[in-house]
Amino acid sequence: MAGAESFPETYGARATLREAPAAALAWARRSFAAEADRYFLWAPVFMAFGIGAYFSLPVEPGPWPALAALAASGLLLLAVRRRPMAALCAAALFAVVLGFGASVWRAERVAAPVLERPLSGVLAGQVVSVEKTETGALLAIIAPHSFARLAKNRLPAKVRLNIRIREATLRPGATVELRARLMPPPEPVSPGGFDFARQAWFQGLGAVGFAYSAPVELEAPGGAEARLMALRMTIGDRIRSVIGGTGGAVAAALITGERASIPDEVSDDLRSAGIYHVLAISGLHMVLFAGSLFWAVRAVLALVPGLALRYPIKKWAAAIAILGASFYLLISGGAIATQRAWIMISLMFVAVLLDRPALSMRNVMLAAILVLLWRPESLVGAGFQMSFAAVIALIAFYESDLIRRWTLSPRGFGVADWPRLAVTYVLGIALTSIIAGAATGAIAAYHFNRIAVYGLAGNMAAMPVVGLVVMPMALLALLLMPFGLDGPALLAMGWGVETMLAIADEVAGWGGADRMVPAAPLHALLLVTMGGLWMAIWRRSWRYGGVVPILLGLMLWGGAPKPDVLIDRDASLMAVRMADGSLALSSSRPDYAARQWLRYEGDSRSPREAARADPMRCDGSGCFYREAGRPAVAFSGSLDAVAEDCARADAVISRVAVPAAMRRDCGARLLLDWFHFWRNGATGLAFASDGTIEVVTARQVRGNRPWVQRRGEAQ
Repeated sequence: MAGAESFPETYGARATLREAPAAALAWARRSFAAEADRYFLWAPVFMAFGIGAYFSLPVEPGPWPALAALAASGLLLLAVRRRPMAALCAAALFAVVLGFGASVWRAERVAAPVLERPLSGVLAGQVVSVEKTETGALLAIIAPHSFARLAKNRLPAKVRLNIRIREATLRPGATVELRARLMPPPEPVSPGGFDFARQAWFQGLGAVGFAYSAPVELEAPGGAEARLMALRMTIGDRIRSVIGGTGGAVAAALITGERASIPDEVSDDLRSAGIYHVLAISGLHMVLFAGSLFWAVRAVLALVPGLALRYPIKKWAAAIAILGASFYLLISGGAIATQRAWIMISLMFVAVLLDRPALSMRNVMLAAILVLLWRPESLVGAGFQMSFAAVIALIAFYESDLIRRWTLSPRGFGVADWPRLAVTYVLGIALTSIIAGAATGAIAAYHFNRIAVYGLAGNMAAMPVVGLVVMPMALLALLLMPFGLDGPALLAMGWGVETMLAIADEVAGWGGADRMVPAAPLHALLLVTMGGLWMAIWRRSWRYGGVVPILLGLMLWGGAPKPDVLIDRDASLMAVRMADGSLALSSSRPDYAARQWLRYEGDSRSPREAARADPMRCDGSGCFYREAGRPAVAFSGSLDAVAEDCARADAVISRVAVPAAMRRDCGARLLLDWFHFWRNGATGLAFASDGTIEVVTARQVRGNRPWVQRRGEAQ
């Protein structure tokens, strides 16, 4: 940054060894004071600390302690407001407590009954939303009015149903009745793994399941919300019918957010090519959709000299763009990522209405504050982290003095300037892809255990098509659809989508396009994130100190603890770590747990390949693992097998309940039976050099929280 001074230049040459500490402190104070306009930008970061503290607690805090802490921190801030340094510290503390309190309040507000055990019966309720999957099945969210013999006060607020019955139909807003099998939201498949039950809690989902019979409509849809959902389905059906095939499914997802009908192989290609983010309606889509609308409205108004010269047509265009973005939010299903993008784009256009810079770091951080207050749970999701990381990194780059001088320098727009403009556009896409990819790479690796090696190539090839064809044609199609004139626009959009899919298929076919990486400890991600924020938020030379935590976090990336044995939540699958460090599975089923375990390891093998590992021997009564230098582990499927395995194994995992007498007589160092997993969920074992076996369960890691089922006392 121009005018920035470094410590060695200012003090180092003149300071003696004795004066150096004082000189360094003076330089730090002077630099810190010069960044006063950036202090506010740290507010959402400290709020995130409070939200993270809430989710890391082993027990649920009550609302009153959180409210008392918020009041106390607010009074402290008022008391020291005239003392600058003390006020900054108090403000940081207040932000932390505010994030914590928002999390407590949100958890209390969404609290609803969760099904305690699997049940079958007649389900009656109102259809909230419905999507058609790739196979033609229906994936529906239903708000129950009654189910089986459950009392009203124990009914979940919403349930998710998979309806695979041919020719079944559902209309959003309708009241329906059907026979269904419902189960509690699934728990993690490993200690510390992805917790769907927690995500379901904040979405109001109290059960998941499938239908035995076709739904019968008891009452027709009614109300504004039902009409909106019906409009969304109509738009999706129209897009799929005109474009057809996979391209139609992807095009519909870009407008309505319905991704269930996209084939898995297409999603895998998009991930491998680094452009799967196109399917998630977020900041990119909002900018292209609302930005195209803003540009089009302003261009049309500018053609009328009487309007352009007398009225603020730029502000008119911004107001219309906000309305357009709001409509897009509604028809896209209003997912959290879309809500976040709507807040950010609306703030941009509100800034235009107020004659302020539309895109600034302050606006982005204000959007982050609003999102964290509204949906604190979004902090722990990959969507929030990746979208804000990308936007913050891009703004930090483009607001630098060198880039600002380059972008603001006078340029012509004649015919002779088109080659330069084309090169500038391609260079801008390349820079944007590199910066956004670097900012989100560690987050994607942490959450998904994969890196798109050729993501830059995929984005450079696909994003011009998305930005110049797909999203503008989507906007035009929506504007013309009420008049029945949307056909040509949808066909052009379909051509753009097919081109994007062809690019994804080509890039995904390159050798090593999708590289798996092992799971990382949380503190490694936190170090990388804090280092990146330090570099992005500050402007003076001390910002480059953020490189240190980034490098440290990357060095610690592979340091996540790896259990020697994993058993899933239902005691139906076991994995043992072999001498070479890889996992041997007792079976390839259940497929979801097997794939998750291999993904956490950064292992690209399929479950079937991992189940064929040589040291694991299986028969009708269970599996037995024995390898030189490693403890013997048995996975027993019957009491007879338990009796036999207790005499030859170091650890016995039983899929059946074992009587107390047999447990006492077992010669193994550890015996875990079905009751253990019923109480504690997925379990990991670690063998110590002294012969002891450490047991870590999902219940221990998850704690005593509202979304954790309490089935007896944890062992």
